[in-house]
Amino acid sequence: MQFHIFQDSRLEWRWQLSSDEGKKIADSGHGYRDKDACLETISQVKGSDQAIVLENVSSLMNTELLQMPGFFRQH
Repeated sequence: MQFHIFQDSRLEWRWQLSSDEGKKIADSGHGYRDKDACLETISQVKGSDQAIVLENVSSLMNTELLQMPGFFRQH
């Protein structure tokens, strides 16, 4: 996998994570005015191997269901 950083049309820094085959896996979602802030976010993503994964256990996307305990299951 590879992280790519670049400046967008507003001259803000963004990152994109791509597979070895060049397929986009994730992106920054917004621009950073400071390149170091962009690089820091990449470091956080790289270090996120301890992040939990939540799975929606219902196919219904009712906002009341989102408030119910157990709606998301931790993996």
